[in-house]
Amino acid sequence: MTHPTQALRSPTAADPRQVCQIIDLLEELHGVIAAENSLLAGGLPASLARTVARKTQLAGELDSWLEVMRSGDFSQGSEPEDIAQLVNRLQSLRVLMGENTFAIKRSMEATRRRIDGIMRALRDEPRQAGIYGGKSPGGQAPGRFA
Repeated sequence: MTHPTQALRSPTAADPRQVCQIIDLLEELHGVIAAENSLLAGGLPASLARTVARKTQLAGELDSWLEVMRSGDFSQGSEPEDIAQLVNRLQSLRVLMGENTFAIKRSMEATRRRIDGIMRALRDEPRQAGIYGGKSPGGQAPGRFA
């Protein structure tokens, strides 16, 4: 696939296939974000979601397309139904991205709670409890300093 800005910024007449290409991109991005939302809902930490790299790549492509869309003759020659579908897809993606933002925030909060719980457990651990309850020859728990 060529980068959208390479082919679309030429001084020639607008290509009506642009709208369909953007709709395809939006549908793929929608699928990736929906998959990420499912992973996040299943408890997977946001930093481990395998969708992040693809989502980032597609979002970059979408940014390039949006820049092209701002040009005055972008939709020239496109079918009104295609334009309506494009608008619909953009609105749907906006809603899904809001849900994604919320899911990521929830995941980050859950991760923060896990970390806080681990840190609390480490602080509350009895000083004399060594590895598996054992003690070193000097009476100290292994790895502990007086």
